[in-house]
Amino acid sequence: MALPAYHKAVHKPPRKGTSPVLMMLMLTAPAVLAVAVLRPRSR
Repeated sequence: MALPAYHKAVHKPPRKGTSPVLMMLMLTAPAVLAVAVLRPRSR
């Protein structure tokens, strides 16, 4: 019984996908900016 050749696990980055970190930044950045803009001025 021949064992399959050992290959290192190579995780190819998604071609057009964004990384989870980028997704989090894209989701949180607009929210943070909106809060900063809509927050009542303290002055």
